Amino acid sequence: MLEQLNLRRASIAEADKLGRLAFAAWDSSMRHVINPESEEALDVERAALELSFQLFCITACNSITVAEHDGALVGWGAREPMSDYISDLWVAPPHQRNGIGRALLSTVEQDIFRSGHDVSVLETHAENGGAIRFYAREGYGIVWRGMKFSRMLGQRVEKVRMEKQLVVTAH
Repeated sequence: MLEQLNLRRASIAEADKLGRLAFAAWDSSMRHVINPESEEALDVERAALELSFQLFCITACNSITVAEHDGALVGWGAREPMSDYISDLWVAPPHQRNGIGRALLSTVEQDIFRSGHDVSVLETHAENGGAIRFYAREGYGIVWRGMKFSRMLGQRVEKVRMEKQLVVTAH
């Protein structure tokens, strides 16, 4: 699959699809962090969260790297402009564990390094063991763990901050 993977910049026209993809990836592993009073409240919160992902993709499309396979969007990653911070890395659930996350992460790290930073920084939910293990395999170490307010979720959540020293790689 990786040999047929196309990595490119996102276009604003894809923001809705990218938002839905990110929400599906988030929902498949983290839906349990929403604590609604009822099923109806859960549906409202999930719809608002999906919309938040789509709005982010509209405003940040210039900093999003898309992974495409056979013309279909299968993942994306983003970094804060002019920063060492990776804000997002999402792979569609049916395409996880196929190297797409690694390819996206590497591409975003190269962008960070080329812009003059020698460290890459990211955060993830402390309960997202799969993401923490993935980032650890990719050379990241936990440098902080604590509570942080999530604007997207509208509540405080436990997060971990991870960092990786970037090095020049020969191509």
